[in-house]
Amino acid sequence: MKLQFLGSGGSSVGAKRACPSILIDESKIFDLGPGSVINLRRTRIDMERLSTIFISHCHADHVSDLIPFLWTVQIDGRKNPLKVIGPPGFKSIFQKLRECTNTPDTFFTFPLTVTELPFGKSLDNIQTCRTDHSIPTLAFKIQSGGQSICYTADTTYSPKVVELARDVDLLVHEATFLEDQAPIAELTRHSTARMAGRSGKEANARRLALFHIPPPNEHREVEFHKQASEAYGREVVVGTDLATIEI
Repeated sequence: MKLQFLGSGGSSVGAKRACPSILIDESKIFDLGPGSVINLRRTRIDMERLSTIFISHCHADHVSDLIPFLWTVQIDGRKNPLKVIGPPGFKSIFQKLRECTNTPDTFFTFPLTVTELPFGKSLDNIQTCRTDHSIPTLAFKIQSGGQSICYTADTTYSPKVVELARDVDLLVHEATFLEDQAPIAELTRHSTARMAGRSGKEANARRLALFHIPPPNEHREVEFHKQASEAYGREVVVGTDLATIEI
């Protein structure tokens, strides 16, 4: 399996990072935060190969590039079917996104399916759970060829997420804050780097990568690495845009 960060930041676009988006095996995208579509272009992959877009939740930093992405593949002349899957309530949000961007039903000429995935349900080789965030949010575990990746999306420390990530080859865990920022992490239901490390250790994840680093904290990457590594007990990767991780 291969993961590539299309966006490793969070909350807002920074000078170094787009908002959350990860590409798995050049066929599935999880979240499309602002700035991620231009990074997708930079990968130069064949976008006809993309089969499914998964949206974890409908905060702006995870969904704002969805409509621009769909415009992009339409203008490119896409022919292959595409699925867009989000959490409960997503279909009505998608309709509002189309309406506020003046995107009519007839604009997309390729087969487009928009569906919802209930929390805790599985779809083919993908399992889910509900995270502990300020709005309903899906975390995903993707399995392929005996390998596995868990993408937490947004969450504070969550036993459900730990269980979903049990024994995965790679845990991609959000880390928005550091220990001196723990009160705001609790208020916003985000994770600190130490929480991410704890989750990785308790899940027995073989590798741990951090994402969702917001612009005010970009200069503190060394601290993110240190605090997560201390809790995890192993090496940690701090995600950067367009970086790849192969299992």
